[in-house]
Amino acid sequence: MQFHLVLPGLGWAAGPSAAQPELPALAALLGHAQHRWLPATAPEPWLAGRFGLASTRLPYAALRRAGEATPSRADTHWLCADPVHLRFAREHLILTDAGTLAVRRDEADTLIAGLNETFADIGRFEAPTPERWYLALADEPQPFFHPLADVNGRPVQLFMPEGNDIARWARLSNEIEVWLYNHPVNAAREAAGQRTINGVWLWGAGPQGMPLKAPAPHVQADTPVTRGLAHQAGASLSPADRFRPPAGDGFAHVDHLHLPALHHDADAWRAALERIERDWFAPLLAALKAKRIRRLLISAPGDKHSLEISVEAGGFWKFWRKPRPLAALLATAPQAQAQNP
Repeated sequence: MQFHLVLPGLGWAAGPSAAQPELPALAALLGHAQHRWLPATAPEPWLAGRFGLASTRLPYAALRRAGEATPSRADTHWLCADPVHLRFAREHLILTDAGTLAVRRDEADTLIAGLNETFADIGRFEAPTPERWYLALADEPQPFFHPLADVNGRPVQLFMPEGNDIARWARLSNEIEVWLYNHPVNAAREAAGQRTINGVWLWGAGPQGMPLKAPAPHVQADTPVTRGLAHQAGASLSPADRFRPPAGDGFAHVDHLHLPALHHDADAWRAALERIERDWFAPLLAALKAKRIRRLLISAPGDKHSLEISVEAGGFWKFWRKPRPLAALLATAPQAQAQNP
């Protein structure tokens, strides 16, 4: 049996090695592992590729909406319309995603109701969670919209929609920004010293009905995109809270490290690593030693480089191989080597 563990953000080195937490199970795995560094890949296209989708224009919004707890209509075209904060830094307009905005459920409900009243001719806005919003449309939008993860913390002007009918969507974004700027919810947030919700990032449009094939019969995932992929591919699903030995090959997407790495939050990244050590690395190490798993593959797609680690159960007889700390592995990353020739 093979188990594939996907850990976006694992390849991000948070500070000096002295600050790394103790991770004995991961160090033991790395001591018996082979690894390779690969080109940068964002988590969404990497995951889509594992489910057999290779197009540059993929329906991330529809897949993510399908993975939400509340059901959605299959005959609807979807756009992600995620709440963001926009601010000027020198001459650039910088976007911050909802991960640091702490949007409350009542705030999201109030804003969604107002958006639906004001922009009823466009489509229907929904917010299954306070930080993930959608726009349901009768027809598929034509432009290519850059994923939110690509834009977060970067100048917005570098990621404007491309292709056909872009003027319409640029106008809609501007109108929504003006409407949000004047809304009482944002006046209250500003008075309380909070960042305002002064924009939405539209992204994720794509064709319907693309065929999917699951990478394993059983998938563990908590993120809506991966849950949507697994659901539409016909795989069985369970939460990604801890390693659950499957009957056959297994695939798990654990997203605890991704946002801390994206937001450069070293403390949260280290805390997430300690949680993964307890809930994943330790039981996976035990399963390999007991040969309940034949091979463990760990993949860490990232925006600077991607990492792939392979551990074979048959290699644990090599008692002379010593544990390898994660910091030592991360020091071999192409970027780290360029900084420390």
